[in-house]
Formats: sequence, structure tokens, C-alpha cells
Amino acid sequence: MADTRAFEQACDNSVNKMQELLMQNMELTLDHIAEKAKEKVGVGTGELRADTKSLGVEIVGDEVRGAVGNTSDHAIYHHQGTGIYAVNGDGRKTPWSYDDPKTGEKIWTKGSKPNPYLKDTIEQEQSTISKLLGGAN
Repeated sequence: MADTRAFEQACDNSVNKMQELLMQNMELTLDHIAEKAKEKVGVGTGELRADTKSLGVEIVGDEVRGAVGNTSDHAIYHHQGTGIYAVNGDGRKTPWSYDDPKTGEKIWTKGSKPNPYLKDTIEQEQSTISKLLGGAN
């Protein structure tokens, strides 16, 4: 009976160590993606670049999940585009105006083209992502 408990404890310890290792690998991977994505984000004020980061790692069931992103209100519009340029074609179809916060001038626009810097980074970094998730540094 004691041998069975020791074996079960050893198995549990192995699973816990593996999860810790996978979480560490995911954190390294997310940091890498965030740094590479910062090179691709358009810079107006620098807010998007500064706020692009790992949003955390968690274990859900038998999966280790992680996210990289941006918490700025306008990040989604920069990434996915707006108006007639929106990625999924679901943007506004008619021009609109806004007041430029710097000059106060009224600006008319049909939207802005997308800059999918996160998506592009993930696609372009697949080889490195696979290596980092597998434990290569």
C-alpha cells in the first residue's frame, strides 16, 4: 500500500514539474512574441508599442494557455482596421469625421488600414515559437 502511495505521489510530482516547465516555456514564448510584435506596431504616440505584452499564462484542463496583446482602447482598431478597410469587412461603409485632438481640425475619413502586428508576428515566428515552447533557449 505504501509503495502505491509513493508511486502516485511521484507521478503527481512529475506532472506538477512538467506543468511548471511548460508554463515557464510559455512565458518565455509570450515575451518573445511581444518583443517582436513591438517592432511591427505603428507608432503614433508609442502607447501601443509600450502596452504590447504578455497577458498571462494559465492551465485550463490539460492545456497551458497564454496570451499576448494590448489593453489600449484603440489597439483593436489599429490591428483590425476600421471603416471600409476593416479586416472582416464589417466596418462602417460611409465616411465620418472627427476632431483631431492635436490640432482641433475636423478630419474626414473612410477608415484606417489594418496593421495585424500580433497575427503577423505569430505567423512569422512559428519556428522560434516551437523551439521556445519545446524548451530551447
